[in-house]
Amino acid sequence: GYLSMFLSEILPKEKVDKFILVDKAWAIANKKTTTELKPHHMNWDHIYGTTVNTDGEESSYFTTWPIPLYTSKQDLKDSCNQRQMTKHFFNKIDGPVIILAVHLCGTLSLKAIDMFNNNQVKLFALKPCCLPQ
Repeated sequence: GYLSMFLSEILPKEKVDKFILVDKAWAIANKKTTTELKPHHMNWDHIYGTTVNTDGEESSYFTTWPIPLYTSKQDLKDSCNQRQMTKHFFNKIDGPVIILAVHLCGTLSLKAIDMFNNNQVKLFALKPCCLPQ
């Protein structure tokens, strides 16, 4: 998440359409409804939370990112989720796709490599925290 936030601020927005932050710990979010956060969910206040400007008006952080940040609840270890990501993400994107896989533990790194190998991905950057033996 933090890498996407940083890149949203420094990359040219005319060259990057959006960032999709994928994790199984996100709550489900879409344009019609946003699920209430429960204790097992990651906190997304830095993406969907609100702030008050100097005029006292409340606005969503979501609208303040130069390049939009979206969350997607996905379990990369589930092959059905991988197929759904191919169908709904990779096959629907017109431009190049870049996968930034940061702090993936154990077999998650291997699943991210599978996503790279099985889809049209322009760049893949993997920074695992540990790899399986």
